[in-house]
Amino acid sequence: MSDDVRLTIEAVPRAGLSAGQLRQAVAAHPGVLSALEVADADRLIIGQAPALGHDPGQDAPFRATVFDPVGNRAIELRGTLDRPQGAEVRPSAHRPPPSHGELLAAADVLRADPHFPAGENVIVYRPMPPLADLDRPDGTTVRRPTLGIYTPGEPTGVRHRIVAVDTAARTVDWTPAGIDVRMHHDCEHTVPEGVTPLADHGGPDQVRVRLLRGASELWNLLVVRPRASAPQNPGAGSGVELREVRYRGRLVLRQAHVPILNVEYEQGTTFRDDASSETRFSATGTDPVGWGWRLCDSPPRTILERPDTDAGGFQGVAFHHDGEELRIVSELQAGWYRYASDWRLGDDGTIRPRFGFAATANPMTCMVHRHHAYWRFDFDIEGSAGDVVEQIDQGPIIPEPVPIVRETTRRRAPGRYWQVRQKSSGRGYQIHPGPFDDTADAYGVSDLWFLRHHAAELDDGNPGPRDRAAIGRFLNSESIDATNVVVWYAGHYYHDQAHPQPHQGELIGPELLPI
Repeated sequence: MSDDVRLTIEAVPRAGLSAGQLRQAVAAHPGVLSALEVADADRLIIGQAPALGHDPGQDAPFRATVFDPVGNRAIELRGTLDRPQGAEVRPSAHRPPPSHGELLAAADVLRADPHFPAGENVIVYRPMPPLADLDRPDGTTVRRPTLGIYTPGEPTGVRHRIVAVDTAARTVDWTPAGIDVRMHHDCEHTVPEGVTPLADHGGPDQVRVRLLRGASELWNLLVVRPRASAPQNPGAGSGVELREVRYRGRLVLRQAHVPILNVEYEQGTTFRDDASSETRFSATGTDPVGWGWRLCDSPPRTILERPDTDAGGFQGVAFHHDGEELRIVSELQAGWYRYASDWRLGDDGTIRPRFGFAATANPMTCMVHRHHAYWRFDFDIEGSAGDVVEQIDQGPIIPEPVPIVRETTRRRAPGRYWQVRQKSSGRGYQIHPGPFDDTADAYGVSDLWFLRHHAAELDDGNPGPRDRAAIGRFLNSESIDATNVVVWYAGHYYHDQAHPQPHQGELIGPELLPI
């Protein structure tokens, strides 16, 4: 970082209900325990309930899922922050991924099983899918986290086994139905870290970041850690989330994140990946606000820059300024997948959202597959209303911007880009596709969606089938002419280990250029 550049980080509380406050509200709510048919609120899995909407006040709305791991059932609460005990109770099909505590408990059951393999080099890790629940004849289901067992020295050649663990009954299913893996394969070469080291040591969920060059403030924004990123409870997080992004004092983005992250294999298996689970990477520097936030003196390195190791000394969000741009980065895990959640904010106002894809040793990823990352950009150019969207197709003559006045979806094409600008001032951002972002196949659905803002439309709810993105459910021909505009942008990453692409290992993402 040059001498005239200063980066400050300050912990900032989030608007909403903490897990403790929500638990108190659940205990006082007349309908929650009866709906779940439980007597003890302490056994329920309850997360935070962030406030919804722009500039939320004390009476802002919230949505939250309350989950009973014993009954494997959930309900959703919809209410306001000032009266959570009066929230509406709705049934919910949401099943949260296993917590770190659940995985540790499942690992203890697994290691105590007489069929657990012997040897010091055996590693118990998080596989995909995260759950293999068991259906009972009476219509109820048993919650069963999955665990992977990596035995590189196994004489039979079966290096990977994926099992399901019923922690309540302390039993292990060694051949769970519906787990589609080829256990004799050993894709990738990075040995996975086991479940034990991946512990959360606290620290703030959100910080305010200010980047100054001399006396001038270039960037001012809120950064939310993946573990607390929206949407969650319900939802699967969204990597590093940016909020209230201001460049040289002007608001440009109210919110920016990746709420939908999918993968599809050519043989048919699909996953909707968790984008809230942080894993370790390499970052050296100081921690000005406590654990999980690091101001780096050299560029941080994720598994993409250190492909021979899944280890690292840091877990959270790292910041580094290289003299021209601020990099904000974290590494995520979803089973054996490893993702780099990366933002680059240029001193000239350019915003480069980036997402990278890797994996540890596993039985799946050497089969041809494609990742799909869906960014959600809530543009608020100088305020929450008055934005317009225009499409520009470059050709032999000077292009004329074509207004897009109704909600719609678009595909990328050579020479095509879009811009979101404030109608009165003309300021805004152009959206240029990245060189490696590809175009959507049938599973990827589309490349861009232009929508009118609604506070609860933070993800598609994963309605299926096959975890396919369903952003189109929000298209209802609303006007986006001089309104509050949200843009969804999809990047598609093709992965074939046998025939690697020239861009293999590159980060994907668009270029947002200031107007």
